[in-house]
Amino acid sequence: MGARASSLASLADIAGSQVLSGVVASERTLAMLAPFESLLPRVALQRGSVVGCQGSAAVSLALALAAGPSRAGAWVGVVGFADLGVAAAAELGVVPARLIMVTESTAGFDDAVWADVLAAMIDGFDVLLFGPATAQVRAGTSRRLIARAQARGAVIITIGANAAFAADLCFEATQATWRGLGEGCGCANGRRARVQLSGRRVPRPRHTELWLPAADGQLQSG
Repeated sequence: MGARASSLASLADIAGSQVLSGVVASERTLAMLAPFESLLPRVALQRGSVVGCQGSAAVSLALALAAGPSRAGAWVGVVGFADLGVAAAAELGVVPARLIMVTESTAGFDDAVWADVLAAMIDGFDVLLFGPATAQVRAGTSRRLIARAQARGAVIITIGANAAFAADLCFEATQATWRGLGEGCGCANGRRARVQLSGRRVPRPRHTELWLPAADGQLQSG
């Protein structure tokens, strides 16, 4: 317990100066990258919300959503997704110096440990990327964590299907095609996808075309 408590305290201290003690109304949103404007005209994510990313380009979508706040100075924490690449995150706009990745132990986390780890991250970071492993969090625990995120003004972005953390907004990438691949040859240098936005705060689903990523590795409108 001592080592675990020390690790959680260290995690919270990494971005200690960024901990939110309540956010005034004028600061209740986090800016997104410009290519998302056709989906969200205000180009902003509501603090305290849960945003889902699904489909064939779910990871790139999640990183692109986190990139806007990251460039503006926000800290980004990733948990439950051991294979996420730092280089890919940086290409899509996430600032590596403000990116923290938490690795699950080989023995795995039980619900109590998940609760402690995720609570510490919510207290320390503005944007949280929850990978597929976080879907095992129990319903009661997830409700408490969502309430904590709402109070702190943190945004939770889930990657893949995640019934534990029901999304207020859901971005889904479909019909993804790679540019640069020929008949059994070539090198993929860009992925174009149709992205749909739906959710409780969206009266009708919205669609746009995005490069996830473009040839230069960055997000671009299609």
